[in-house]
Amino acid sequence: MAIDYLLLKAEELELAIQTASGDARRELHQKLHHTLENIHFNGWRVPAHLHKLDLALTDEEIEDSFDNMPV
Repeated sequence: MAIDYLLLKAEELELAIQTASGDARRELHQKLHHTLENIHFNGWRVPAHLHKLDLALTDEEIEDSFDNMPV
């Protein structure tokens, strides 16, 4: 895959994530994460803002998993 296509796809996902919530947001995050892995796997550098977004969404999902846990 061409880097231009992958970067465009990642940026489109970034925009969609901004307005999504719940399961849709998690699904979009998984697609973003997979796209960023493809960028990295092909030897290209993942833009810092997309990497930070991926980490923030991962943290968000981990935190959400503890919301329903009894204390």
